[in-house]
Amino acid sequence: MKEVKINVNGKDIIAKEGEMLAAALLRAGYKRFRKSVGGEDRSLFCGMGICFECLVRVDGRTVRSCITPVREGMEVQFEES
Repeated sequence: MKEVKINVNGKDIIAKEGEMLAAALLRAGYKRFRKSVGGEDRSLFCGMGICFECLVRVDGRTVRSCITPVREGMEVQFEES
């Protein structure tokens, strides 16, 4: 897989093009993707797009990171619910 650069909350990280975004974020050391309405940390849970625990914003749109492939230059921001 080709290595690409993505931006996560203003910081560039290296990921593998086509891998799922959640995997790239976890490998880069991010353990919390958002907070629930009740204030609990949320991250990857099901890993197959069934739940909504891994929501992040990519290029201004809210997506499930476990089913979103990485591509060069994507801008990722963590959700705050």
